Amino acid sequence: MHCWHCDRPAHSQCKFCGRAVCKDHFKTMPHIVAVYTDNKQTVQALVTPEAVHCGVCRPLGAPVPLDLKTGTA
Repeated sequence: MHCWHCDRPAHSQCKFCGRAVCKDHFKTMPHIVAVYTDNKQTVQALVTPEAVHCGVCRPLGAPVPLDLKTGTA
């Protein structure tokens, strides 16, 4: 694979969109790995603070509401 920006060999992929990036062009952004509800019914998130980001795509800065019911199978 080659870097989206410069067409040299890539070293990683953007966690958000999958674009390949080299060491010179990668950026970082926090990435939510998992969301769960603890014993006190508080929503918690496991976050990778420096996930690889291509610098091109624009993940939304605010949560997107989903029409899902929690606790149902």
